Amino acid sequence: MHQSNSTNPMPPLLRLRDPTALLPSHSHLRALHAHLLVSGRLAAFLASLASSNHLLPYARLVLPRRPATLLAHNALLRALARGPRPGLAFAAFRDLPLPPDHYSLNFLVRAAAALAASAAEERPAVCAARLQAVSAHGAAVRWGHAADPHVQSGVLSMYAALGDVAAARAAFAEIACPDVVCVTAMVGALAAGGDVDAARGLFDGMPQRDHVAWNAMIAGYVHVGRSREALRLFDEMLSAGTTVGEATLVSVLTACAQIGALDRGKWVHWYVRSRGMQMSVKLGTALVDMYSKCGAVVTAMEVFESMAERNVYTWTSAVSGLAMNGMGVECLQLFKRMVSAGIQPNGVSFVAVLGGCSIAGLVDEGRACFDSMVKYGVDPWPEHYGCMVDLYGRAGRLDDAINFINAMSMEPHEGVWGALLNASRIHNRVDLGEYALDKLLAIESENDAAHVLLSNIYAESQNWKGVSRVRGMMKAKGVKKVPGWSTIEVDGKVHEFFAGSKSHPRYSEIELMLAEMNRRLRLQGYTANTREVLFDIEEEEKEGAISLHSEKLALAFGLIALPEDVEIRIVKNLRVCRDCHDYTKLISKVFNREIVMRDRNRFHHFKGGECSCRDYW
Repeated sequence: MHQSNSTNPMPPLLRLRDPTALLPSHSHLRALHAHLLVSGRLAAFLASLASSNHLLPYARLVLPRRPATLLAHNALLRALARGPRPGLAFAAFRDLPLPPDHYSLNFLVRAAAALAASAAEERPAVCAARLQAVSAHGAAVRWGHAADPHVQSGVLSMYAALGDVAAARAAFAEIACPDVVCVTAMVGALAAGGDVDAARGLFDGMPQRDHVAWNAMIAGYVHVGRSREALRLFDEMLSAGTTVGEATLVSVLTACAQIGALDRGKWVHWYVRSRGMQMSVKLGTALVDMYSKCGAVVTAMEVFESMAERNVYTWTSAVSGLAMNGMGVECLQLFKRMVSAGIQPNGVSFVAVLGGCSIAGLVDEGRACFDSMVKYGVDPWPEHYGCMVDLYGRAGRLDDAINFINAMSMEPHEGVWGALLNASRIHNRVDLGEYALDKLLAIESENDAAHVLLSNIYAESQNWKGVSRVRGMMKAKGVKKVPGWSTIEVDGKVHEFFAGSKSHPRYSEIELMLAEMNRRLRLQGYTANTREVLFDIEEEEKEGAISLHSEKLALAFGLIALPEDVEIRIVKNLRVCRDCHDYTKLISKVFNREIVMRDRNRFHHFKGGECSCRDYW
C-alpha cells in the first residue's frame, strides 16, 4: 500500500533540486539508497546521483550492481559527457544493460564532441578524439538513431570540433531542416577550416544569429588573417545589439594584434572595464598579447602585473612581448621569475626567451636556456634550433652556428637555414649565404624571402651577376617577391600603403610631406643607402626606388594626420630595409617624434635619433 509523505517523509537529499547543494557521507548515501530501493524509486535516485559530478562515483558503483532503467543509465551518460573526463562516457555506454535510445546516442556523441574540443592541437589527444568520434557515429548508425535530429546535430558539432570539415559538410547535408545550432556549428567548422567565404555565405543567410554564430565568424576571419573584416563584423555585431562575451573579445583583441590596431584594442580594454566584466586569465592574456604586438609594452606589463591569476600562456605572452620589443635582458629576467614562481615553461616559452636572448646578443644565457629545456621535459622543436642558429649567427659566431647545425638531433629545416642565411647577410659572408640558400631551396624551392635575401647580399657587394642569377632563378620557378605594405592607425581607422603606390586619398599631401622630410634630412647629412636595391641601375633611379617604400609613405601620413604628441605606430609585413631604418631614426630626431615600427621580425622603437635595437637586427 502506498504511504504518504506525512507517514514516510522523503529524505532531505531528494527534496533538493541540486544534489550538489548537500554532499552526504558514504553512509548517508547507503541509507538513502536502501530507502529508495524499498520504496521503488531507485531510478530517480540514480538519475539524481548521476546529475552531479560530486556524486558520480557512487552512481557508477551502484549502476552495474542493480537492475535499473535506461533513464538512470542515460542520466549517468549525460553527466559523464558533461564532466571533466568525457571519455568515461564510452565505458559507461559499453556497460548499458539495455539497447540504447536516441538520448543515449546523443549523450555519447556529445561526449565525443567534448573530447574533440579539449584535445586542442595535442596530437595524441586529437587522434584519441577522432577514434572516439568514429566510434560514436558508428554506434548511432548501428542502433538506427543516426537520423535523429538531436543525434545529427551532435555529430555535426563533433566533427566541427575536430576540424574535420569534409565530415562536417557530409553531416550537415544529411540534416533536412538544420536549426540555428546546426548552422552555427557548420559556420564554425568552415571558418576554422579556412573557408571563411563559404562560412560567411551561411552566416549571412541565417535568419537568427546568436553570439556563438557571430563569434565563430569573427574567429574565422582572424584565423585566416583577415583582421580588418573581423573588426568590421564586430562593429556589425555591436550594432545588432548581440551580447558580446569573452570569446568574441579575445578574437577581436587578436585581430587588433595582427594589424597593430592599438586604438581598437584600447577600446576593447575600456569596454571590459566599463561593463564590469571579470578579467579572466584568457582575456588578460589576450590583452597582454595585444598591447605587446602593438608596441605598447609598458601597458602590456601593467596589465600582466595587475592580473590576479596567471597561467603559463600569460607568462609566455609577457616574455614574448618583451622579446619582440627588443627588451632581451628584461625578457630573460621575467622568464627566470616565471620559473621561480613555479610555472612550468612549455615549448612556446622557450621560443620566446631564446628569441629575446638572440635579439639582445645574450649568447651564453641563450645556450643555458636551451640546455635547460630537458629539465622541464621539453624536447627541442625546429623553432628552438632556428633560434639558436640565429643567436650564434647574429653575434658573428658563425662557426658555432655551423657546428650547432651539424650536431642537431633532427634534420635541419628551413628555419635553421634561413637563420644562417640572415647571418650571412649581417656579416657579408657571400660564400656562406650561397651555401645556406642551396640548403634552403632543397627544402623550400619557392621561398621568395630567401631569394631576396641572397640578392641583397650580392647587391651589397656590387655583384650584379649574382643578383641577375638569383632573379633568373626566381623567374624560372615563377617565384615572385611579396609586395611590401605598411599600415598605420589614425582615429581608429587602419590605413594601408603599398610600396610605390599613389592611391591614398591624401596622396598629394603625403607627397608634399615626403619632399619636406627629404629636405630636412639632407640638411642633417642624410644620403640614401641604396646597397640593398636589387637592380644594377643608376644611383638616382635607386634613390627613387627606395623613396616610396611603404613605411616611408605611412610615416609621412602619420606626420600629417597625427597630433605632435602622439606616437606614430607602423606595422610592416616585411623586414625593414637598412635605408628605411636609418631614415626613420633621423625622422624621430628632426621631427622630435616617437615612432614605433613592427616589421616581420621585431619591433623598432625610434626616439631622438636612436633605435631600441641598437642597430643589432
